[in-house]
Amino acid sequence: MLQVLIALSNNESISKAAEELNVTQSAVSQALKNLESKVGFPVVTRQGKSVNVTENGMRLAKVAKQYIKRIEETIEQIHLENHEIKGRLHVGSLYGLGKTWLSSRMLDFLSAYPELEVRLSMDFPETIIKKFEQHEIDCLILPEYLVPAYAEKLDLHSEHTTLVFSSKYPITGATELKDLVNYPIIFYENNDPNFYRWCREKFGVVPRNLKPRLVVNSFGQMLQAVNEGLGLAVVPTHVLKRSGQKQNLKTVGKDFEVFSNKVSFAFHNDEAQSYKIKELYKFLLEAAKEL
Repeated sequence: MLQVLIALSNNESISKAAEELNVTQSAVSQALKNLESKVGFPVVTRQGKSVNVTENGMRLAKVAKQYIKRIEETIEQIHLENHEIKGRLHVGSLYGLGKTWLSSRMLDFLSAYPELEVRLSMDFPETIIKKFEQHEIDCLILPEYLVPAYAEKLDLHSEHTTLVFSSKYPITGATELKDLVNYPIIFYENNDPNFYRWCREKFGVVPRNLKPRLVVNSFGQMLQAVNEGLGLAVVPTHVLKRSGQKQNLKTVGKDFEVFSNKVSFAFHNDEAQSYKIKELYKFLLEAAKEL
C-alpha cells in the first residue's frame, strides 16, 4: 500500500503509478482504498484522470520512502555480508551516451550480477535530474557540468570531440574556419555546444549566424548523414570509434581532437556506502578505458 502511495506521489496518475509498479490500475485503486481505510483520512483527491496526493498523503509518502529505504539498505547489507548483489538499481543518463555506450555496458554488468534488477532511463537532462532529485533514480552518468551540486560525484571518463566529414569535402588540417563554415553543417541540437567548443579551441573564435543543414538528436544519425555527404559534424570520439561507419569517414587527425567535458558518475550522499553503487562505479570505470 505504501509503495502505491509513493508511486502516486511521483506520478500523480493511477495509470503511470500502475506502470511503475507493474500492476493493474484496479490494483492501485484497491490499494488506495485499503490504505485510506487503514489510516482514517484521504491520501488523494481525484480530478478527472489526474490524482493529486493530499498534504497528509505527502507527509505519509515522505515517511514511507524513508522507511522503505531503510529496509532496502538492511537487505543490501545482508547481501553484502554474503558477498551478493541483489535488489534494484535505477540508473539515469542522456540519450547519446546511454545509447552509444552505457546500455551495452549495463548488459555486461547484469551478466556479472544476474540477481540484480536494473532499470536504465535515458532522457533529457531536466527530466533525469528531476527524477534523481525525487530519489527515483539511484545514480547518474552525466557530463560533469550537468551534475547537481547536492550530489556526490566521481570522475568516470574525459570526453573529446572531433570533426568528421566525407571525402566529398576537401578538408585538411590547414583549412581555415571561414572556409570550413561554408560547407553544410550538421548539429546535434540547436546551437550545438560540441561544434562551437571545437571551433573555439581550434581557431580561437566561434562562427556567428550559422544555419545548420540538419539538426538531429542522435549521434548515430549524424554520422550516417555525414557518411552520405550531407555535411560535416563534430561528435564525441568514443561515438566515432564505436561506429560501424567509421571506415568511410574522415577526420583531421589526433591534433584536432578537443577536450569537451568530463563524464561523471553521480549518486546521492546517503548512498556513498552502497555496495551496488560502488560495484557499478568500479565496473564502469574499468569499461570506460575502452572509450
